[in-house]
Amino acid sequence: MSTQCPSSTSDSNPSQHNRVDDTKRILFLRHGQATHNPRAEAARSQGCSYETFLDLMKQDDAFDADLTPLGEEQAIRGRNKYQHKLLGVQLIVSSPLTRTLKTADLTICPHNGLNSGDGNVQYTHPDRICVENFREINGLLENAKRHNRSQLQKKFHSRWDFDTAISSEADNMWTDTLESQSDCAERGYQGILWLIQRKEHKVLVVTHGGILRFLMVDHPNVKVIESRKEEEKRFENCELREYEMSWTSNDTINERNDDTSLPYRPIITLTEV
Repeated sequence: MSTQCPSSTSDSNPSQHNRVDDTKRILFLRHGQATHNPRAEAARSQGCSYETFLDLMKQDDAFDADLTPLGEEQAIRGRNKYQHKLLGVQLIVSSPLTRTLKTADLTICPHNGLNSGDGNVQYTHPDRICVENFREINGLLENAKRHNRSQLQKKFHSRWDFDTAISSEADNMWTDTLESQSDCAERGYQGILWLIQRKEHKVLVVTHGGILRFLMVDHPNVKVIESRKEEEKRFENCELREYEMSWTSNDTINERNDDTSLPYRPIITLTEV
């Protein structure tokens, strides 16, 4: 299936936010089904052990795993299902892996952009930035390994910014050892801190199931307010969830710790809407 979307007829300097009442609207979207997912995901839905799940992922592993035809269909269906939520998105952020970049482009077409929703059929084109910190749990499996930055620039269209938030040409993050859950959660937290510095107030983040779970469940500085049962917390393929994000200010952190030399590590609150 082609990943092309239908045809149709910024200032990115960050600013520091230190007010206690600062908020942003964050839309987290997991990518569509990828080539390493089908057997492992099916086994997981039947209650298999983590070891069995990981073994099936290893068996079906592939470098920078692409979307399956079903994964592309899921993204297209998601575009229609979540269209009302996507209105007003000012920035699209993606991990540097092919499956998230394609999901982002199928969800908000780079050619069409977004209907402005004002009744005049005007289209806006949010900036698109690839952010290294939002990649999947890293290491061991090659489906988590990215292309060189210059290869990504050739592979994807010019609306994507691969320079702002990817620090190196080669993938220096990937190793033969699987990243710990706490390190993955911290990386996601650093991605959130990057978003706080941005001027945009409504952001779509296209990322992965593992890092979303570790960030929202395991990070001590992230609090999620939602009514989901435990078995409902894991993101399904191309599932979008919308959150009002708020954070404690740097001044508040320093008052609590009585130490102004500490790094800025706000408490992030994500309230599902």
